[in-house]
This record gives sequence, C-alpha cells and structure tokens, in this order.
Amino acid sequence: MTTSPTYQERVDRNDDRSAMHDAAYRARLRLADLEAKCAGGEARIRAAQSRLDALPGYERGWLLEVIALLALVSVVLEWYPARMMSLVFFFASAVELVALTAAFAVGGFLLGLLLGELLRRHRRPQAHDPLDWVFLTMAIVAVAAFLVVGYELRLGYARASIDAANSPMEPMVQAAALTTLAFIGIVIAFTSGYYRESVEALGTRRRLGSLHARLRADQHHLEATRSELAGAERACALLDGAVPLRQAQGDNALRQAQGDNARHVRGEVDGAAASANGVAGAAQA
Repeated sequence: MTTSPTYQERVDRNDDRSAMHDAAYRARLRLADLEAKCAGGEARIRAAQSRLDALPGYERGWLLEVIALLALVSVVLEWYPARMMSLVFFFASAVELVALTAAFAVGGFLLGLLLGELLRRHRRPQAHDPLDWVFLTMAIVAVAAFLVVGYELRLGYARASIDAANSPMEPMVQAAALTTLAFIGIVIAFTSGYYRESVEALGTRRRLGSLHARLRADQHHLEATRSELAGAERACALLDGAVPLRQAQGDNALRQAQGDNARHVRGEVDGAAASANGVAGAAQA
C-alpha cells in the first residue's frame, strides 16, 4: 500500500521546485542577454566590414605582418654585402665593424622603404606639391648613391683581399654580386612600402578579427545556456507533474483503506448475523 508523502518530503519537493524554477528563470535572463549581445556583435561586424570595404584600394594593401617579415628578409639579404663592405675599414674594431654592418644593412632597407612610401603617395587621387617631387628625387638619388658607393667599397675590398692575377673570380664580378644582393633587399623594401596597407586598414582589420572572436565566444555561451535552459525546463515539468501524481496516489490509497474497512465491517456484521441465526435455531429445537 502506498503511503502519502510526509511533511518533510513535501517541503523538500517544494524547495526543489523553487530552485529549478529559479534556475530556469535565470537561464532565460542570460539567454535574452546573450541573444542581444550576439545581435549587437553581428551588427558591429557588419559595420566594421562595411568600413573596411569602403577604404580605397591604395589603403587596403599587403598586411603589415607580411611587411614585417619582408623587412626581416631584406635586412638579412643586405647583411652579408654590408659585412663585406665594412671590411674595407681595416683599422676598425670589432664593435665598429658590427655597427657599420648594421648601419649599411638597415640603411639600405630604410632607403627602399622611404622610396616606396614616397611613390605610394602618388597612388592617391590628390594634388601633389613641388616638395613631394623634391623628396622623391632625393630618395631616388640616395638609393642610386648607396648602390654606387657600396659597389665601389665592395670592389675595393675584393681587390685587397684576393690575388687578382690568380683569382677565379674578377673583383668587379664579386663586387657586382654583393651589390646585387643589396639591390634585391632594397627592391623588397621598396615594394613593401609601396603596396603596404594603411594604419587605418590595420586597425579596422584587427577590430574585425576581435569582433569575430567575441561573437564566437558569445555564440558558444548562447548554445550552452540554451542547453541549460532546456534541462531546467524538463526538470520543472517533471517536478510539477510529480505533485498531482502523488496526490492521486494518496487518494487511491485512502479509497483503498476505506474499502478495506468497509469490507471488514460488513464481514463482522455478517458474522454476527450468522451467529444470531444459529442461536435462534437452537432455541426453537
């Protein structure tokens, strides 16, 4: 026979129902907040993408991270020719030779980058002042002078370091080879400066990337909150359905007990009546 729940069981069940309803309510609040955040993130992404697409072509060039890598390649290409060129200064100390090598290597890269930046200004649809052409001419002359002087210094080192009569390579060829390496580095620097993206494009691109990362995190939290809310709602439905079930079970148990008592009473009445009839029959005999 099923017994009705005790007072403590009813109290515990009501506490469980209250806790699950509170959890479901809080999950709904978080779900609404995350949906609003996701919608706002998508709107900000569309705005940032529109801003990036609205930038002119000369503003959206090579990524600055790629430019930094090309700058490293350019300096490495110029390091060995600059080292050979600095050895012309025979009486320089080791520190001075390293400083000269770094100055020549980085100087060639900076000259190429400056030339690319100056020419990049002419890609823009704007009026150019005479001073722009002056700076551009000076940069071209500086690059040419850097290559010519570098060639002469390398040629002097080649003549001083080898026996020109028995050498398999002429000093001019060796100097030209080293100068060619330096020229390649300058061309890379020039191309990087000419085709690089603007700082505004870099900021917009990074902002767009951070917005995408934040939106992915919010969407992950949104899916987790939806799963949590679905579990809380199922638990609430089970707890809410358990109360009528227990009440029905208690009513059935009460009716069953009442039926058993009625049958017991009828049995006693029938037994008493049978006893009375037996006594009456004996008296008549």
